[in-house]
Amino acid sequence: MTALSPGLDRALQRLSVEQGLAAEEARLDAVCQGESQFELLAWQPLDRALVMPRRHERTEGFPAARQVLRERGWPILFRATGGTPVPQCPEVVNVTLVLRCRVGSSAAHLEWGYHRLGDPWCEWLAALGVSDADLGSAPGAYCDGRFNVRICGRKLVGTAQRWRRVRGCRDMALLVHGAMQVGGDPAELVDIVNAFQEAIDDPQRFLPESHVALSQALPGLDVESVLPELLQRLADREEAT
Repeated sequence: MTALSPGLDRALQRLSVEQGLAAEEARLDAVCQGESQFELLAWQPLDRALVMPRRHERTEGFPAARQVLRERGWPILFRATGGTPVPQCPEVVNVTLVLRCRVGSSAAHLEWGYHRLGDPWCEWLAALGVSDADLGSAPGAYCDGRFNVRICGRKLVGTAQRWRRVRGCRDMALLVHGAMQVGGDPAELVDIVNAFQEAIDDPQRFLPESHVALSQALPGLDVESVLPELLQRLADREEAT
């Protein structure tokens, strides 16, 4: 297995949620500006926030919902990808992969992007002893999608992606991101998302049993010590795209 190149982050970074979102954006910008072909970032929040697409700001009940969450210690921040609100907190580890893709290649489509992140993630879990990790939807989970990383059908990692044009050419920059709950009780994070749903008078509610934390599947695991293997697998999949 080849070593990570000098420009890629090997260690888990501990950042505020705001700093983490900014760091992801900076890596996407580096690829869009032609300064880099491949970026990899792993970060864990020092604080907590409920992160959502900015379109939620236009919801009629949003000001009241923001106040409700602020009083519970969960400020709201915005992200550029879609989906529903997602909690970010010290119980979550984020991995972001950014790479340059040629338009018209097999890489330049959404499904490929999700597999580019999710397949190595499932392989990493299998190497840790999880025999039933796969990609798929988890009905009842917040920000559900077809390419969650699941354990026994329960959502462990939520995934999202963005595409932007590389400056001065037809190539595209892909950012694909995974947020994995590594500890704590999933019910506590589901409760925060449901509190937002209630505050904006949205009837949809999410289910704790649709989620799983890595600590529930692998009790006693030192995530920081095994995370470099996940990053290595992602780096080793770097392809001519």
